[in-house]
Amino acid sequence: MAEKKKPYGTEPPLESKELTKEELELKKALRDANKDHPCNATTTDDTVIRFIRGYCREKDPIKTTHERYKEMLDWRKEGKIDEDILKNPEDWKEYNKHYKHFIYGRDKLGRPVCYEQLGKLEPNDLVEFGMDKLEAGHVRFMEELTKLKWEISRQKKTLIYKHVHVIDLDGFGWKHMGSKFYGSIKKIMHIDSHYYPETLQKLFILNSSMTFRTLWAVVKGWVHPLTRERIVMLGYDKEYNLKQMLEFVDEDQIPEYLGGKNKEPMVGICHMKFDDIDYKTEPAVWKGDSEDPRAIYLRDHKPKEEDPEPKEQAPENEGTPEKGDENTAKDSKEQQKA
Repeated sequence: MAEKKKPYGTEPPLESKELTKEELELKKALRDANKDHPCNATTTDDTVIRFIRGYCREKDPIKTTHERYKEMLDWRKEGKIDEDILKNPEDWKEYNKHYKHFIYGRDKLGRPVCYEQLGKLEPNDLVEFGMDKLEAGHVRFMEELTKLKWEISRQKKTLIYKHVHVIDLDGFGWKHMGSKFYGSIKKIMHIDSHYYPETLQKLFILNSSMTFRTLWAVVKGWVHPLTRERIVMLGYDKEYNLKQMLEFVDEDQIPEYLGGKNKEPMVGICHMKFDDIDYKTEPAVWKGDSEDPRAIYLRDHKPKEEDPEPKEQAPENEGTPEKGDENTAKDSKEQQKA
C-alpha cells in the first residue's frame, strides 16, 4: 500500500536535503573549472546547487551543467549583473506601472510567493517602453528574489532557493496573442530558465481562458520539462482556485483580491530593502559587515590607494622675481634702447 502523502509544510523544504556524493563532486568541479572567473567568486553555493539539480536529468548532465553554469557567469560579467541589486534600473517606476509583478508573502515553508498579473499588461505599451528596460526591470526582480531567498536560508538555517508563483490572467485576451506580447514574454522566460534555473516550487495559473490555452500550446515548448510538471492550470472559479492555493500558502499570506486575508499593499521592484545595503546614495553600497559574496569580493579586491605624485618644485631662480632681478631687467631694456 502506497504511503499517504504528507501535507505540504509539514516536512523540510525539498531543496534542503543534503548533497549526494555525486553532487558534491560536481559542485567542486564547477568551482574549480571557473576559479579565475570573477562571477564565480560572487555566486552563492545555493545557485551552484540549483544548476546541478536543475540539469541532472539531461542526457549528459555533467557536460550540460558545466556549459550552462559558465554561460550564466559570462552573462553576469558582461551585463554587470552583480551591481543590479545596488542600483535602480532606468525608469523603474514606469516598469512597475507596466509590469505587475510582486513578491508578496510566504508559503507554508517560508518560501517567497510571487504574483504576476499578465492580464493587465498592454502589449503596445510594453513595446513603447522598450525591451531593454523591460529586461532590466525583470532582472532586478529576480536579483531581489534570489537575495531574499539567500537571507531566508540564513535566518532559518536551512537551504531555500525555490518559490511559489501565481500568474493571474484576468483580462487576458486576443490582444495578448500577437508577437509583440509573447515575443517579450519569451525573452523573459529565457532569462529565467537559463540564468535562474530550478527556482520554481509550484506555479498556479489562474483565470486561464481558451485564448490563453491556445497561446500556451505555442509557448510551453520554451518551458523546461521539469518546470512544466510544476504548473497547475486553473479556470475562473475563485473558490476552487483559493482552495488549491491554500494547500501551499496560508490564507493570511494570500492577497484579498484572490480571496485571502492579506491586506498589505502589493509593490513592485526597488521597494524591498536589505539590512546589509546602505541606501543613502544612488547607487547604494554594501555595508562593511555584509556577508554577501558580492560585498566580500569587492572588499577583497579593493583597488590600492596610490601615493600622490610629489609636486614639482620650481627652480630657485624661477617664479616671482626679486627686487634685484627687476632692476637687472630694467637695465637690459635700457641698453637695448640705446
